[in-house]
Amino acid sequence: MKSQFTVFFDGACPLCQREIAYYQRLDTADQIRWVDVSAADATCPDGYCQLDLLKRFHVQCEQGQMYSGAAGFARMWAALPGVWRYLGKVAMLPPITWVLEIFYKAFLPIRPWMQRRAKALLNHP
Repeated sequence: MKSQFTVFFDGACPLCQREIAYYQRLDTADQIRWVDVSAADATCPDGYCQLDLLKRFHVQCEQGQMYSGAAGFARMWAALPGVWRYLGKVAMLPPITWVLEIFYKAFLPIRPWMQRRAKALLNHP
């Protein structure tokens, strides 16, 4: 089946790796094209550079429209089966998206610390 849209994620982030791996397992219908933008050969959509895509989670719809942060997660969830589809549809409602975006923006400054902690835990014997 043809992908509905593309998810751009940071494959160098251990937190992102685990979360995206979970979503990829759910995507049994191959609705989503997954692009690890941390890869040296990653192709970025027009108007975006690798750094832009690494700073925030991004989803590009088939028509080319980009969504980032909470709006991107909502669209990705809506393409997944089961409860995720319903969660995505609810998350796309403007008041819900706005609240989720507040939480997402609060998470971004602590993400580097969490990445370092996750790497340290994963490398600990």
